Amino acid sequence: MSLVIRAGTSADDAICGRMAGAAARSSTYAARLPHARTLLEKTSPFDLDGRLRMVAEFEGRPIGFADYTIAKGHVKFLFIDPAAQGIGAGTALLNAIQEQVSGPISVHVLTVNDIGILWYLSRGFRVVDGWAERFEGKDAAWLRLVRDITSW
Repeated sequence: MSLVIRAGTSADDAICGRMAGAAARSSTYAARLPHARTLLEKTSPFDLDGRLRMVAEFEGRPIGFADYTIAKGHVKFLFIDPAAQGIGAGTALLNAIQEQVSGPISVHVLTVNDIGILWYLSRGFRVVDGWAERFEGKDAAWLRLVRDITSW
């Protein structure tokens, strides 16, 4: 079997919530955000909230997803099941989104997620700005990364 990218729906909300929680809990930066423990342990369904979704499946099983908006070209969430990381699902999801968006795509990443930042940079993204805001009751630094359509 191979990796398949398909359109996601609200029927995928529960599995996406479980994948997001598992990925966040297993991340190397989770320990740097002890104040966000409740958020990182969240496994409740991810509501689409007006966004579109792509789901990555391997051997018929969902292993990752990305929620995004075409109008803004923004990827709100991209999570891969920790047991399935490294097989190209994240890159395939980004490329499937890029095919639907006519311009650049962007993503926001916490600065403590150094592995995630390096992953996006290696896929043609560049840092365009950063800011600080409250995250689960404490200040956190974020980066906005953008990939131009010509760099993928």
